[in-house]
Amino acid sequence: MPRSLTAFVTCALALAACGGPGGPPEDAATLTIVVNAPFSRNAFVGEMILRGARLAAGEVNEAGGIVTPTGTFRLRLERVDNELSPAAALENVRAAVEGGAAAILDEGTGVEASWQVAAEADVPIGIVYQGGIGLVDHETRPNVFRIAPTDRGVAFRYAEYLVPQGHRVALLHDDTGYGQQGAEAFRGAFSFTPEAVAAEIAAPAAADDVAPQVLEARRSEATALLVWGQASTIAKVVRAARSSGWDVPIYTPPSGEDPLVRQELADRPEWVDGMTFAAGRMTAERGPDPFLEFKAKYEEAYGPDMVGVQTPDGEPVIQPPDYPMYPYDMVHVLAAAIGAAGGRTGPPLLDALEQVDVQGANGDERGFNEKNHEGVVDDDVYFAVFEGMTYRPVTDDPLSSTLPTIRQTPA
Repeated sequence: MPRSLTAFVTCALALAACGGPGGPPEDAATLTIVVNAPFSRNAFVGEMILRGARLAAGEVNEAGGIVTPTGTFRLRLERVDNELSPAAALENVRAAVEGGAAAILDEGTGVEASWQVAAEADVPIGIVYQGGIGLVDHETRPNVFRIAPTDRGVAFRYAEYLVPQGHRVALLHDDTGYGQQGAEAFRGAFSFTPEAVAAEIAAPAAADDVAPQVLEARRSEATALLVWGQASTIAKVVRAARSSGWDVPIYTPPSGEDPLVRQELADRPEWVDGMTFAAGRMTAERGPDPFLEFKAKYEEAYGPDMVGVQTPDGEPVIQPPDYPMYPYDMVHVLAAAIGAAGGRTGPPLLDALEQVDVQGANGDERGFNEKNHEGVVDDDVYFAVFEGMTYRPVTDDPLSSTLPTIRQTPA
């Protein structure tokens, strides 16, 4: 079957019964948000995006829909698989536009090409995972918005964290868009302190063995190893480094939190201990209560996300729903903008997206304006370190040390 047809042979997710208790009236119009994510190639990321979006859209619908002077609207999601392929992602967006989607919720793969297809139809794209520097630009890509930590924020926070410690950092990145965008951000962040860079090394994401690249990093006399790539790449690098006896401290972007890393290293849990990742903080100035309330709603809807590994005491490890909170927030911002636009899509919706804001899952305000289409500020990146297959905020960083540890085992 041609991809143009398969793009929408998907699970259509009806999010509330039409006219049911608490739902929209029977004559409510339906607006479709297409979720373009890697369900077959990175199932964890894809499912977390879908679940966060589904939870938010369900809340909107169960509250009676989006009520405007011109009518009431319900939200509906379409799930499409980008296969981590820019070509597939582009064709998915093209099909979404042709199918009349009001908006596209996107993992980020292929946005370099797909944004223009969506822009020609005035369809907004909301990126909720990848943080590449060039993906979002309010002037050249006015239809692209993002609620997710940026690579620039992660890289600069690492520069602020590692350089004062006197580290010489080797960057080992894979050849995916995620890894290449991370390398670009690393170069920008460490350009002010080139003496702190020991090496920059690329590795094929498809390679079974990354030992040669790890050996190159070791020979650079690096005192810290930053691995920027997919979760599978990170797991392979950790295994290669530790099995060779190299005990260098290892740092990663948000993908280091992916359960796949721990699953792949479950036979040697001690190799995970001490690995540090950077991510958007789960809790904000209002304290942990907003995120814990979101976590409770999420787990009531889907159950806890089990990582598939155990602590040294034999307790099963639960993944906090920090990945889903970004698509959750994006859908709520989209709903607020649809309401402000009177249910109109196209240019009115794009304009409204620059005017509205909502309280996000962690208590932060989420929204955009005419000069900034980023919904997560760079300073909101924190560091967490693994110990016993769970993680906690580090204590040697001013922001991270103020954050609570979110429970990751059954109560």
